[in-house]
Amino acid sequence: MFRQTFIRGAQQRELAGGASNDAKDPNRVHCSLAGNAAAIDEMIEKLQAGKPVNSWQARVEALHVYGHYIELSEHQVTTDNVNRFRWSPDVEFYL
Repeated sequence: MFRQTFIRGAQQRELAGGASNDAKDPNRVHCSLAGNAAAIDEMIEKLQAGKPVNSWQARVEALHVYGHYIELSEHQVTTDNVNRFRWSPDVEFYL
């Protein structure tokens, strides 16, 4: 559910975004954002705060900004395809 929460947060800020589960670590998600730098910084600050980002109590334990960018088309869930998935309707987004 974190991927959808991340993408909904990006959409709320009019950012393009992508998120993918790590193939080897089920507790890790790789994310990309593109758009207004101030909006990206604000979203990163919220993620780093360590507070729940949705009603399922998902939270970020560690956030690492890398020098390489994963293209949105390479992600499992993006701001373009998020509505094509059948997500649980029983979640509120705080991000």
